[in-house]
Amino acid sequence: MAGDDKTKDTGFDRRKFLGAAVLGAGAMAGTLGTAATPARAELQFPENPRAFGGGGSAGGGVNRSENDLYDCEVEGDLPDDLDGVFYRVGPDPQYPKPVKYQNDIGFDGEGHIGAFRIKDGHVDYRSRYVRTQRWKAQHAARRSLFGMYRNPMTDDPSVKGLSRGTANTQQFYHHGKLLAFKEDSPPVALDPLTLETTDDYYLFGNGKYPALTHTAHPKIDSDTGDMISFGYEAKGFATDDIYIFQADAKDGHIKWDAWIKAPYIGMIHDFAVTDRHIIFLACPLAIAMEQMKQGGVHWAWDSTMPTLIGVMHRGGDGKDIRWFKGAQTMCTHVMGCWSEGETITMDMDGGDGNQFAFFPNVHNDFDPKKAAGVLRRFTIDMGNRAKDTYDMEIMHPQVGLALSRQEDRYHTKPYRYGFGISFGPGGSGWALFDHAKNSARVFKVAGMQLAEPSFAPRKKDAPEGDGYLIGVGTDPSQGGRADLIILDLADVDAGPRARVKLPYPIHGQVHGYWAEGHLLPKT
Repeated sequence: MAGDDKTKDTGFDRRKFLGAAVLGAGAMAGTLGTAATPARAELQFPENPRAFGGGGSAGGGVNRSENDLYDCEVEGDLPDDLDGVFYRVGPDPQYPKPVKYQNDIGFDGEGHIGAFRIKDGHVDYRSRYVRTQRWKAQHAARRSLFGMYRNPMTDDPSVKGLSRGTANTQQFYHHGKLLAFKEDSPPVALDPLTLETTDDYYLFGNGKYPALTHTAHPKIDSDTGDMISFGYEAKGFATDDIYIFQADAKDGHIKWDAWIKAPYIGMIHDFAVTDRHIIFLACPLAIAMEQMKQGGVHWAWDSTMPTLIGVMHRGGDGKDIRWFKGAQTMCTHVMGCWSEGETITMDMDGGDGNQFAFFPNVHNDFDPKKAAGVLRRFTIDMGNRAKDTYDMEIMHPQVGLALSRQEDRYHTKPYRYGFGISFGPGGSGWALFDHAKNSARVFKVAGMQLAEPSFAPRKKDAPEGDGYLIGVGTDPSQGGRADLIILDLADVDAGPRARVKLPYPIHGQVHGYWAEGHLLPKT
């Protein structure tokens, strides 16, 4: 990975992350209500851009267009040997909410998946809504049937018993299936090439998945290829149970599992896995029952509660878990993690307080300075039985950071390179970290807002960092028209090696995922 210069890029705005990079140009991460509008049979999204789906397709609040584009235009030098699929998923409201729920947050939109199939110097693009139980019920009714974000008390009575899952947060390709995730429900399985939904409530290969939830961020064992994953609130709404399991790389059968208790009911969005340990970070974005009873969203930030890190050994029953105390922080995405004996090092992006302005603060106002994300390194010493605290240091404070990640081949091993999104003057860019050189830089494309990238190895079994970053950029000056950007990490300073030019805006993105071609079904 070339380049080790540092970029002074301290400005990080979570609203920009949600509005521009995630939901597309002009979209919203709505926190405020809007004036009541008459109930009508015809489909009309509210005009207020801060409402759910506000502005509709004209304003960029929704996309709703499933597309197929064979042989996309390419500018530059598309690598001839690049073979695989870049998947991306994000919330795309299917229908406007009833007036009383128009202040719902943008993250409650239905999952819309896009796929760029790259092979033999050609790129084909396809996008489809994930046919969740929720999507199918609303499609049949031609209206919204689910109320506020993760609040079943606000749903239409006709959908009682259906999964509320939107499958809008992340996707993974594993044991021959494309799995789409939202952390309040089990995954949805899709055909990795056609994007046809094949199972709207997937219970893994042997059908024995017992939990009612599943994280959006499973990990791949770097040695076996097995999936290690978990669900919190795993026994249902407002429960403090966490289910952890390991699924076989070939058939998805669950081969190990355990149940543990969370220290409190709060968001555990991501977790870390090493060759020896499993690590959870619990932050005080906690369940807000009274808020929900009044028609509000699931979470609120309670600054009187602690941030805790829980560590257990892999392969056991979880009874050995220890919860470590430390500085209050809200961290949402793991960049990388590894074990050296009983000492664990975990890197995550995060801020000093609530990072999501659309979730209320219980005791104080939202503080954008505390929300600003940077790379944080946590160290936990499991070998010292007298120590019940974790250590935390900030790395590269000049680079604002969100959606941190690494190569998916190194989830359980020591790693060198990390990536993410950074905001600052000139809009969003890709943050590139080289831990061996202790360096960080931000790559930008002039005039483009970049969404989260994924790493694609240059070839099968390429060394770490030898390959490309792939992700979508949108051009606000062209109505949000999208390009797929391909950056060769061997020469970052040369700029994009290739740009796949789409003739229109596409749905917004939370996360992306690269699946190598040799692992995909043969066509």
